[in-house]
Amino acid sequence: MGYFEHGDEGFHPLPFAQSQWAPNSINGSALAGLIAHALEKDCGAGSYRPARFTMDIFRQPEFAPIQTRGSVVREGRSIRIADVHVYQGDRTVARASMVSVTPTREPVGARWRPVSPSMSLDERVAEALPQPGILWGSDEHPDGWSVPMPEHQNASRKRLWFDQPSLFDDVDNTPLIRAAMLGELTNTLTSWGDRGVGFINHDATILLARMPIGNVVGIEADNHLSADGIAAGAATMWDCQGAFGMSMVGAIAHSAGSLDASSGPDDWQEADSSHRASFDAVE
Repeated sequence: MGYFEHGDEGFHPLPFAQSQWAPNSINGSALAGLIAHALEKDCGAGSYRPARFTMDIFRQPEFAPIQTRGSVVREGRSIRIADVHVYQGDRTVARASMVSVTPTREPVGARWRPVSPSMSLDERVAEALPQPGILWGSDEHPDGWSVPMPEHQNASRKRLWFDQPSLFDDVDNTPLIRAAMLGELTNTLTSWGDRGVGFINHDATILLARMPIGNVVGIEADNHLSADGIAAGAATMWDCQGAFGMSMVGAIAHSAGSLDASSGPDDWQEADSSHRASFDAVE
């Protein structure tokens, strides 16, 4: 099971890469993983460690072959900056940048950091997690965690643990690919309310204090703000050792209404078309 396979026209999406927003497009998590792969392949960091990954989505990528091209923008003694552009034919659908830095020593002294007992990967949670698959969690769920997504459609704080499928079949995901695919799910958690996911993200930024350990990674919503159909969301990313990074997204209200976890695109009701979300520039 994978998201993409290599082909003559670049990377060919497989069914697992299909978007929930529209079956004829590629989902954001798959796109983020592919971009992370391109950054590592074309701009390998060497002794540098990825510290920030930012993806901007210009157009919803079609469920069709997709190409990437990466380049190193600057390389210094302690920092390296790389860019990737993503194409379908002659159209740019997304771009991304990665900042990698040289690890050093931790400064002395104690600092405040939040704790979240709800993200403990204990034996009960680990046993319930599908392999591969997602275990959903929310504050209002009577048991805290369950596999069916619809059970967590409420107005409370959301979280999940993810045993990720491989980006490419039979090839293990690298830590950067795992982090990128996980962080892109921030909007699903922060924009998900009791009527569904009402916003679609146009970007994702991931800040990494360290790389994730192991195949199982988790994410918990921290904040959501919105006004006039424009939203911002933030989350913390976790692995079996604790928190390893933060993620942020910008999003806009989706014209077809909320993505209801218990329905599909054919059931969504069209909203005022003057507020239609479109990432296409005027041609």
